[in-house]
Amino acid sequence: MALNRKYAALPDLDSAPDIYETPELTDDNSTAPTTTGPPRSEDDFDDDDEDDDDNEYSEGISHTRLRIDQARSRFLPSQVDARGVDFSDRVASKRKSYRTSSRRQRVLQDDTDYSDDEEDESLERKVARLKRELEEAREEYARQHANDDEDDDEHSEDLGEELRSLSQTLEEMSMSASTNVLRNGSRTGKKHSEPVQPTADETTTASSDGRATYSVTYMPNYEQSHALAKAADFDRRLVMLEKAIGVSSSDPGAPGLPRAIMPTIDILSKQITTLSEASTTSLDSMSRRVRALAQDAEQLEKSRRAARAAQEANGNPGSAQEDTDDTEQTAKINALYGTLPTIENLAPILPALLDRLRSLRSIHADAAMAHETLERIEKAQNETALEIAQWKEGLERVEEAIEEGETAMAGNMNTVECWVKDLEGKLADLE
Repeated sequence: MALNRKYAALPDLDSAPDIYETPELTDDNSTAPTTTGPPRSEDDFDDDDEDDDDNEYSEGISHTRLRIDQARSRFLPSQVDARGVDFSDRVASKRKSYRTSSRRQRVLQDDTDYSDDEEDESLERKVARLKRELEEAREEYARQHANDDEDDDEHSEDLGEELRSLSQTLEEMSMSASTNVLRNGSRTGKKHSEPVQPTADETTTASSDGRATYSVTYMPNYEQSHALAKAADFDRRLVMLEKAIGVSSSDPGAPGLPRAIMPTIDILSKQITTLSEASTTSLDSMSRRVRALAQDAEQLEKSRRAARAAQEANGNPGSAQEDTDDTEQTAKINALYGTLPTIENLAPILPALLDRLRSLRSIHADAAMAHETLERIEKAQNETALEIAQWKEGLERVEEAIEEGETAMAGNMNTVECWVKDLEGKLADLE
């Protein structure tokens, strides 16, 4: 009673008993609730807004516009594809990981479901996913091609051609994306570039039931381990080096492509050498040579015109041998004309590409020479360290020998001093 009086003034104090006793379950007593209403459907809406206090089934629960199926769909687990997944601790570039996919459904105004991907997928993730799926398709194609019979050669060739075309398309997309990243990286000082956002007019692949499904793959550090990403990173460092030495961003012969570094360095070195070694006599001799070359070029052009006019005036009587030669030359010329479209397409980028490849070859050769030089220096340093250790050991031994000699000399001096004192005492006694 004292306890009740003590806590009687506290608010929200429950005065109900803590222990409840229920009667024994008998045949006449049933705990199952009895319902007399019609069965409820999961897809129907509950509109029991009236008489909630009198309805024992819905006591304490608001059934206003509840869609049970939609509520359940929010807690459905995502689909996980773990076929052929390596869950070991090995670190490999071609390691396969599990794949998860989920959908998000919405109800439109006309009571129709609309499924959407759980989160927007950026362009870089799409390209990486497509590359990985293409590698898996290549491996599966190689396995099937090893087990196929001769009857399936045509089908295998078609699949191989499709895989090659897809690979070429992905490489072009990757090259264009890396070029855009390099151009944007030159204008910003950030260390990491912002991810590319997908545009609003991107198309999605719809399945047979009309729902668009997306797959999200957990594969970190895949792009960094890819060979193309490594090449792009090396090209980015080369561009940074070119910008650091002041190379212009474009070449007049190939607009939009960065100029190679090695030809530019050669041109600069030649210009510096010419300016440093220039004198009045050398400039005069160079001007005379230029005038002589110009006169020779004019005379050559005049002689060509005269020869062409003489040939047209005399005519061109041919023979059977000349006709055969002409047919052969015509065939060769036609073959060359057939390759002209490819050459014309490559003409804008081919010179700059060759210059950059030569620059990369020179840089790799210099890097190999530098590596060999560093190895020789490290070897010489190791040999020098061994010699220093030997000299140190020899010096320690010499110091120990000197200390022993000093100790022995001090003892000998004491002994000789005692002898001298004895002799002096004996001499004093004799006197």
